[in-house]
Amino acid sequence: MKRNIIFKHFEDFTQAQFEPIKSFRLQDDLNEDFWKDSELDSDIKKELIKIAEDYFQDLDLGEVELEDIIFTGSLANFNWSKYSDIDLHLVFDFSTVNNDTNLVRKYLDAVEKVWKLQHEIKIKGYDVEIYCQDINQKHFSTGVYSLYNDDWLEKPTKDGFEPDEEGIKKKASIYMTSIKDLEKDFEDGETYEEMEQRIKKLWKKIKDGRQAGLEKEGEFSTENLVFKLLRRNGYIERFMNLKRKAYDKQYK
Repeated sequence: MKRNIIFKHFEDFTQAQFEPIKSFRLQDDLNEDFWKDSELDSDIKKELIKIAEDYFQDLDLGEVELEDIIFTGSLANFNWSKYSDIDLHLVFDFSTVNNDTNLVRKYLDAVEKVWKLQHEIKIKGYDVEIYCQDINQKHFSTGVYSLYNDDWLEKPTKDGFEPDEEGIKKKASIYMTSIKDLEKDFEDGETYEEMEQRIKKLWKKIKDGRQAGLEKEGEFSTENLVFKLLRRNGYIERFMNLKRKAYDKQYK
């Protein structure tokens, strides 16, 4: 019965909701606004370094040293598209901030959220996204460029990648169905207390699936691309809005 319900919802989803899957296909070349013969444009490199170092200075971490700034993500790869961001990772040793690196991670995540609300920086029409990366953290990407060294740490290739578009659709449709069901139950009057465990379970499943895919097959894994589809077609935002509204409503 459950399988039939999922299949019915899959039929109901519009093609537009699966349109972002096309953005996972590899381009013939790196984005020419940023790269010339696999070298990063020097003016853009200077701008990115300034943005990253200004951000790092505002963190006010004392004598902590910034080890590197890396440009990664789809704009440092062949899978760039209109959905791409400029992913800047600030690499340093979290343990030099505090021995409790989990606490450091929480602080940095909170600062990142505030920074996103306060700033809207674009270069060549793409949003600049900043993330602090522990020097001991493994980063799953086939395109990683060091701004300090002005060279590739991981140079991207197009070898052997073809997105499993039908597999992505089927897995994403299961999550999309679950989110739609939660929205309907909320509209029908279910409380946050009644939905809390389902909300937490679904989010854990989405996150764990993505992480497992990254660790096993890297950034082009089906699980990671499912997550990207849900983010690009708005379902992650819908889920977060539902979670917020359901939680807040219990106090009205």
